[in-house]
Amino acid sequence: MTRREALRLSAVAAIAPLATPALSGAITKDDLKRLTAAAVSRAVSSEQTAMVAFEAIANGGLLDARTTATMRVLLDHATQHADVLGQTLKSELAKDPPLPPTRTAIPGLAGLRRQRDALELAVQLLERAIAAHLRSVRETLDAQLLKATAGIVGSDAQSLVLLRQLLSREAVPGPFERGAA
Repeated sequence: MTRREALRLSAVAAIAPLATPALSGAITKDDLKRLTAAAVSRAVSSEQTAMVAFEAIANGGLLDARTTATMRVLLDHATQHADVLGQTLKSELAKDPPLPPTRTAIPGLAGLRRQRDALELAVQLLERAIAAHLRSVRETLDAQLLKATAGIVGSDAQSLVLLRQLLSREAVPGPFERGAA
């Protein structure tokens, strides 16, 4: 079997369940919409958490000037990501985005005392955001949402590289960024 034949068979196998009529135990269109909305809400929430934390870290006085500038860029990215996903959630799935968390609701944020700790927390939050985005990709068939999520995952992965470099870590530890739960 050639690679092309294998891809064709896998594509047919992936589409086949969508072509069959809904059975009593099968997922319905409404169920899929509900699952997608929940997954996107989690992704919005993870970007909002990063946004709130990045703002607190950038304004907290723990970072040197170069790192503060980097954190402000990451804050802008997280804000844009949360806005895009929130708008998509509302327009495509007719659901209001969740409210951003307060600073006190973000574990570890209040106890930051050093630049390194702040950067470690930022890495953890971005890894969680990437994981949430990848989960939402597995639970949606919406092309607009998939396109937006793909761009956001790429941007967040680039942000992880920046943060890892600031922490003097290996910038790209593996070939694929999968996030962390």
